[in-house]
Amino acid sequence: MLVRRPLVERPFFSICIPQHNRTSFLLEVCRSLDAQTFRGFEVCISDDCSTDGRGEELLDFLQRSGLSFAYRRLETNLRYDGNLRSAIELASGRYAFLLGNDDALKNATTLQELHDTMAGMPEAAVVFTNFEDFSTGQVTRRVPATSVMGSGPAVAAACFRKFSFIGGVILATGPAQSAAVERWDRSEMYQMYIGCRLIASGGILTEVDLVTVRKDVQIRGEVVDSFARKPRLALNGIPLQSLPLCQTARLVIDAIEPYVTTNRTVIHLNVMFQYFGFLYPYWLLQYRRVQSWRFAAGLCRAMQPHRSLADVKLSLLGNVCTTTVYVLASVLGLTVPVSLLDRIQRPAARIARFVGNWGTALANPSTPAKG
Repeated sequence: MLVRRPLVERPFFSICIPQHNRTSFLLEVCRSLDAQTFRGFEVCISDDCSTDGRGEELLDFLQRSGLSFAYRRLETNLRYDGNLRSAIELASGRYAFLLGNDDALKNATTLQELHDTMAGMPEAAVVFTNFEDFSTGQVTRRVPATSVMGSGPAVAAACFRKFSFIGGVILATGPAQSAAVERWDRSEMYQMYIGCRLIASGGILTEVDLVTVRKDVQIRGEVVDSFARKPRLALNGIPLQSLPLCQTARLVIDAIEPYVTTNRTVIHLNVMFQYFGFLYPYWLLQYRRVQSWRFAAGLCRAMQPHRSLADVKLSLLGNVCTTTVYVLASVLGLTVPVSLLDRIQRPAARIARFVGNWGTALANPSTPAKG
């Protein structure tokens, strides 16, 4: 089923939202959209066969609102990646602004401020913005300053971790639709593949130092499903935990590899150092906290380079460095006290950002490394 109400002839933004069973939260998100002073946008919602029975309620709200929208209910469940691809496919705006179904816009002037900033900069293929926590107001600054970061495989390799949170990631609609693929479905990082592919192929990456999203909308009496709320598993031994994280490095390399012509080893190592040196130990600690040491050790088994990097062709230096970082990260992730996670998260993020930018500078000597 597809319902459209095109009130805006040429939208600047298409707000693309993959939806599944979070209708109460999505209604709050839509209210934040309807409050925008800038009206040159549309809302594109793809519903992945929700079972909460509230699709008509959502559609009624959209019809009664002042929003230009496209609403599609899928006939078969595609899960996150396919559902996000479906939402982007609905877009007719110049830019696809990606938004989670429980993440609201910051305030009523968010889209106006973002539009005015982007209008004064070179046309971008990918734009990153900042976000804050809905409850605490704590800001996550994945963007330190408004700037044009450039393009190419080295830039994509440096920034891929910034795609981990979908809210406030903005893609040029036409290129994103043209680059659509199904092979990374179930990776739960479709936006990372598309974004890296656009940057690596020559699209300009722009960063805008603006908080655009309030993540994790709170509604009294309701909670969203998350990995942290799943019951602890009673495990015997250390069974393999092949989580979507195990695909991330292969996904990034697949996105950028067709465009790598020089400095292949440096670019690959940039991805590997961030993946095994920062993402991987962070999630080991998280799963030790919400599940168990056995569960984290099972993830450690699944993340062994011969498994998580299957089909990735690294140089001898790349293999040696990757294996070394994996072993060190495994030891740290399985032994560091979980209580230290919150203390080390921010310093580790700063170091990871430096590593990414340093790798870009090595691959592109004309580009200065930023701390």
